[in-house]
Amino acid sequence: MLYTSLWVHGDISYFSMMLSRLVSMLNPFPGMKHLDVAGGTGDVAFRILDGISSIKRRANQDPINDHLQEETQIHVCDINPNMLNVGRKRAIERGLGEDKSLKWVEGDAEALSFEDNTMDGYTIAFGIRNVTHIEKVLAEAYRVLKHGGRFLCLELSHVEVPVFKEL
Repeated sequence: MLYTSLWVHGDISYFSMMLSRLVSMLNPFPGMKHLDVAGGTGDVAFRILDGISSIKRRANQDPINDHLQEETQIHVCDINPNMLNVGRKRAIERGLGEDKSLKWVEGDAEALSFEDNTMDGYTIAFGIRNVTHIEKVLAEAYRVLKHGGRFLCLELSHVEVPVFKEL
């Protein structure tokens, strides 16, 4: 199913907290190559860049590693060009319109255009529920991730299995 409009649901502060936790678990670093799938609005990508900038500030802008910021690549991939346009607009509003680290890519999570073993991280937040073949998406994530790369999927759902409802 292809979504062409934005759907806002629930508490924005909870949503923000969940995305922040996702990025914290990702443990972004300067120079990383990351793929955020179904991320057209840029929410995850912006948090990753914020995390990397925070790391650089804590390291007192070590001039030896300054080139790593320039080598950082956050690919925001979405099948929906309207969502990517929202993300680009939000990037401009945040002063990130000219940031060379952000790459906006129209693409299908089931058939990614990226080479094998090229990404340090892969995220999909609130997007896996919208794909047709989850197994293809997972296979593509595995294919593009480097050995030791991180895969993080954030999804909220109602639990139907009684034993898990107790958790």
